[in-house]
Amino acid sequence: MILTKDDLDREWQWLFLRCKNTAAAKAEILTLFSDEPDDEHEWSEQDLYEQMRKIIQKYS
Repeated sequence: MILTKDDLDREWQWLFLRCKNTAAAKAEILTLFSDEPDDEHEWSEQDLYEQMRKIIQKYS
């Protein structure tokens, strides 16, 4: 699973409710999760959620 800007704006927008610097958080998330780690692995929804939560906390 990869993330796009539309995914963050639609499906994951509730995570950003208390984020003070949404643009920076989204940019960092997209940098990390816009591609799969390699051909044999893919990001799980749990991986994305946990890492996104940590990034968003950093910008809150």
